[in-house]
Amino acid sequence: MRSLLVAAVAFALITASAGAGAAGTAHESAAWECARDVCLQVSKTPGHRDAHGCNHKVCVNVVGNASGYTTSGYYSGSNRFYGHINVWGPGMRVEGKDSAYPGVAGKGRGTGQTCAEGWELDNGRYTSVGLPCKDVT
Repeated sequence: MRSLLVAAVAFALITASAGAGAAGTAHESAAWECARDVCLQVSKTPGHRDAHGCNHKVCVNVVGNASGYTTSGYYSGSNRFYGHINVWGPGMRVEGKDSAYPGVAGKGRGTGQTCAEGWELDNGRYTSVGLPCKDVT
């Protein structure tokens, strides 16, 4: 599993550098942060801590900072599943509804960790299928 993640990150970096040309400044304003089995692309713009990344079948997108942020959780493209996604963090908790295209968003405020967790429904049982998180500062 770790080798798949490393390969995915390498592919993303190669793809990003291939289109650098005139858009090079956009790539310079973001960096990759990795913890356990998830890597997030994080904005390096002063005052912003925007991030995007995926873990197994779930992606998270975090926009903003401790003064006010939005966390979106959604299925990771080709890894679609039937179930729901919950998002939570400082000052926020939103439970998604079961869907063939799960996704949910919530707004919060405060310092701490925000996460999106996917729950796949199969034969009447839910199984966690991804939990990407990001610190909000």
